[in-house]
Amino acid sequence: MSARTQTGKYLFAILVMFVLGVVMACDTNAFPSFWNSRCASCHSDDTISCNGCHWHRNPLTATADQDAYAPGSTVTVTLAGGSQSGWIRGLLYDEANNELDRASGPTGTGDDGQGSPVTFPVSLQARAPYAPGPYTWEAAWFGSVNAGGGNHLESRVPVAIMVSDDSVAVPEEDQSRASTWSRIRALYR
Repeated sequence: MSARTQTGKYLFAILVMFVLGVVMACDTNAFPSFWNSRCASCHSDDTISCNGCHWHRNPLTATADQDAYAPGSTVTVTLAGGSQSGWIRGLLYDEANNELDRASGPTGTGDDGQGSPVTFPVSLQARAPYAPGPYTWEAAWFGSVNAGGGNHLESRVPVAIMVSDDSVAVPEEDQSRASTWSRIRALYR
C-alpha cells in the first residue's frame, strides 16, 4: 500500500471520529442546557422532557381506530412519534380547525411534576360528525419545533375519518314501520 493511500485512510478515520464525537457531544450536552436556559422559566414545575420540546424528528403518525364510523359515534385517534422520553401535549382538530380533544398535564402544559404524564403514543377522542361523508381531521403535537424553547408551534398529521350512513332506504308506503324498526334497531347497537 502506498504512503499516500495510507495517509488518506488515516485522515478519513480521524474525520469520522471527529464527526462522531461532535454528534455525541451535541446529544449529551444539548438537552440539559437547553432545558435549563430555554424551558425551565415557563415549565418550572414540570419534569424535564425531551419530547416536550421536540420529538427528535421521528415521523409523527396519526391513525384512527376504525375504517368507518356511524354518525355521532366515538372516534379514537392515536398520535405516535418521538424517539425520546417525557411528557407531551397532543391535540385533535376537526376539518374546520376546531379543537376536539387535548391531552396534556393538569394545567394544560407539561406534567406539573405529577405522576402518569401524557406520553407517546397518545389517544385523542371525539364524536364523529352526524353527516355522512369523508372528513380530514388533524392530530397535533405541540412544542418547540426548533428544539430550543420559546417558539411553540404545532406539528400536525392528517387522519382520514369516514362517516357512513348505514341506514337502509325504506319505500315510502312503509314509513311508519321504518320509524319503529329504526327505534328497535337502535336499542340493539
